[in-house]
Amino acid sequence: MKIGFLGPAYPLRGGIAQFNMLLALELKKKHEVKIFSFSKQYPKIIFPGKDQIDHSETKPDLEIEPIVIPYNPLTWFSAVKKIRQWQPGILILKYWIPFFAPVFGWLIRRLKKHNIRVIYVIDNIVFHEKWYFAEKLTKYALGKADVLITMSDSVNDDARRLLPKANIIKGLHPIYNCYDLGNYSKESAKIKLQVEKKKTILFFGYIKPYKGLDLLIRSFPLILRELPDAHLMIVGEVYGDDTGYFDLIEKLNLKNDVTFINRFATNEEVELYYKAADVLALPYTSATQSGVVQIAYDMELGAVATPVGSLAELVLDGKTGIMAEDVSKEAFSDAVVRYFELDQEQLIRNIKEESKKYSWEALAKLILNSI
Repeated sequence: MKIGFLGPAYPLRGGIAQFNMLLALELKKKHEVKIFSFSKQYPKIIFPGKDQIDHSETKPDLEIEPIVIPYNPLTWFSAVKKIRQWQPGILILKYWIPFFAPVFGWLIRRLKKHNIRVIYVIDNIVFHEKWYFAEKLTKYALGKADVLITMSDSVNDDARRLLPKANIIKGLHPIYNCYDLGNYSKESAKIKLQVEKKKTILFFGYIKPYKGLDLLIRSFPLILRELPDAHLMIVGEVYGDDTGYFDLIEKLNLKNDVTFINRFATNEEVELYYKAADVLALPYTSATQSGVVQIAYDMELGAVATPVGSLAELVLDGKTGIMAEDVSKEAFSDAVVRYFELDQEQLIRNIKEESKKYSWEALAKLILNSI
């Protein structure tokens, strides 16, 4: 079967591009696969980051053709023609923000006339940032799809509320198993980053307000009272103004206890930061699912999270990490302290067992069975 993808792919960067790549590689084992990617993803004027290109060294072994600029309707007509010419039996799209709803909705309405079945894998229905006409845009994007696959209970509930007549299937968010390259052990990673004598708490990924980095920084003095050898490692590019975070670190006199790597980490660097860490911090104020947890599990790293969205589905309290009692600095600091009281060997055994649920093979089978 020919299976097409429409969405970002290498050399565009980010979790969505990585997700598309890993799912495409799994489906490629038995099918002919091609990714129809974006020539550009966002206009510079609205992109809050510094760079949209993945500067990792390794290119995925996939057929990738950039065919469309989402915000330029003049490119949409040729995109329809190119996808039609290849004639996939299935077209898979990821949906995560309404910005892409116009191009997705317009394209699939024309492609479905040519017997191409459309499947969405959905990250969000209720969005972290405010979007005007979000529900109308989302209905337009998703309304004509053959199958909608959600990856958490909360998103599944949101999808059923918004599109009660749609064919909606609860899926899963697989483990990101592409980052452990075997270049580091925990010991060598800690030595390289000079945290070998520290309890290292990792905050990783794009830094947006809903991810609660300010909450984590405010909680850190409380953590240090109980764990004087704790160290906070922040790795990720701030979307927007970063001065507030640096000012807060300065104000709380944490400069010697915090490493802040304010940029996008390449694929080759991810292993270093995760293996140097002792726990992943998820101080989110809202959430659906989290790809950074699925990297952590591949690295056998537990997490501490706030009780929002679907994080409790991923971070099993007392088994694969600790769930804070609420979204406050006191609760989060207490959760971090309790994490280090867990039996770490048992924690790793629990993570290995839990990870078996989240395979790309399982998601691929779910997608194929759905049609």
